Order: sequence, then structure tokens, then C-alpha cells
Amino acid sequence: MKSYKVFISLFVLIIAFSIYIAGCSPAETTTGKLAYNSKDWVKAETELAKGLAIDKNDAEAWFMLGYSQIELQKFSEATKSFKNCLSISQDFSTQIKSFWIDKFNAGISDFNLGTKALGKSDKENANRSFTNAIRNFEAASSIIPDSISSYQLIADAYNYMGETDKALALYQSILDKSKSKEDAIMIAKILYTVGIKERQAERYDKAISIFEKVLTIQFLPKDNIYYETSLFNLGFANYQIAVKMATDGKTKSEYTPYLNSTIKNLEELTSATKTKELLKDSYEILYNAYDALGMKDKAEDALNKKNALQ
Repeated sequence: MKSYKVFISLFVLIIAFSIYIAGCSPAETTTGKLAYNSKDWVKAETELAKGLAIDKNDAEAWFMLGYSQIELQKFSEATKSFKNCLSISQDFSTQIKSFWIDKFNAGISDFNLGTKALGKSDKENANRSFTNAIRNFEAASSIIPDSISSYQLIADAYNYMGETDKALALYQSILDKSKSKEDAIMIAKILYTVGIKERQAERYDKAISIFEKVLTIQFLPKDNIYYETSLFNLGFANYQIAVKMATDGKTKSEYTPYLNSTIKNLEELTSATKTKELLKDSYEILYNAYDALGMKDKAEDALNKKNALQ
């Protein structure tokens, strides 16, 4: 009889505990957590979302939902889930940080594989590795949105893949946050490289537009090599347009504005740079531009300064 009473008591406790669990956690949340533990990310996301629609105060459920969304590459949704998790409790902050480290390190591994493949001129495998790296870094930046290092490496990966516009957009967003000359220099380097290709292809107007952008990059030091060489190439591109127009029989009044721009750009450069080769090349172009405009004294002065650098 005594044992029967004990059995009844245990039975009552089990029922009471079940009622307690049901009251604190919706069935959908429980199902979602089980799916999460089984790494069934699709089911986990679906069920946890249903459960959290009923009870929004389950920090663990929000963490598991965010984790599942990252694995499903639903990055913006994951950011919101982790934010909700931490707004309820800081108990999962360590786990979130650990998850960020896992994704960031996976991105580094893929990134290194990409650079190695690129070094071997294996563009196909390089792009595959960089794509995987971007995916992992995007995951990391979604887990901890303020991780500038993740955005930096995403931009680097796009740059290596030749997706310049995507890389520049990211570098600009990084610069807006960091306000650092290092990030400004990276943007200048990419733009300068593109500008040189445009100038060499004789697409002078486009080259001028790009070099002008370099000169307006915020936080870029004016004594930086990319600033100075962009200023030189800006003047050179204007000069090449003037030469082409003159060769094509255009009137002096038509190509004079380009020569004036050449002089403006290169006078600014020669007054600031200490780089001997830039000075020599600048004075040579200035000599020709001054001479074409009938500015004989200035032309002679430019030639003398060039010769003094020999």
C-alpha cells in the first residue's frame, strides 16, 4: 500500500512537471529545440519561429533560431534573432561570440586557400574558395554586426575575384566607420588600378573621372603615393586628350581647357611631391603644355627643373 502511494505521488509529480513545461515552453519551441539539437536547421527555424510567436521571452530559443538561420544563410534574420536573444539575457553572449569565432576562422581558412590558388594561377579554385570565404565572413558579420574585420576581408575577397564595384562599396562603408587612412589607402589603390587600365585603353574621360575620385577620398593623406600618382595621371590624361584633339585637327580653343587642367594638376603635384621620377615626368609634360599655350618663360623654367633632376 505504501509503495502504491509512492507511485501515485511520482505520477502526480510527473504530470505537474509536464504541465509546468507546457506552460513555460510552447510545443513548437520544444520541437524546434529538438530539431536544433539534431542539426535539422530547416525544421528548427520553422518550429522555433512558431514557438517564439507565442512566447517571445525565451532567450535560448532566440539563440537557436539565430544559429539555424545562419546555417541556412538567412543572415539579416539571424542578426535580429541574436539581438533579441541578448536583449532578454546575456547568458548566451559567450556562445554567440564562440559562433562568430568559428565562422570567422572558417572564412580565414577559405580565404588563405583562395590566395594560394591565385598564386598558382588557378582562378577557378581561387574564386570557389573566395566565395566560400565571403559566405563565412558574411555569417560572422551577421552574428556580430560591428566586426569590421569581417567586412574588410569580404571586400578583399571581392577585390581578388575582380568584382571591383562590390569591393569598393564595402571599403567605403568600412571607411565611414573606421575613418582610418589605411582603409582610405585601400580604396585609393583599387581606384588607381582601375584608372590606369582606363587610361592605357585610351578611355581618357573615364580615367579622369576615376582619378578625380581618388583625390576626394576622405582621410587619404595627400603625400600618399596613390594620391600623388593619381594627380599625375589626371594631368597626363588631360594632356593626352589635348594631344589627340590637336592631332585630329581640333582648334586650339577646343583643346586649351584640357591643357589648362594638365597645368593645374601637375603644378599642384610638383609643389608638393618629393618623388624624383614624378617630378621629372611632370616637368616634361608641363614643358609641352606651357609651350603649346605660348607660355615660353614657364616652358623654359619647367625644362630647366627637369634637367636639374637628371
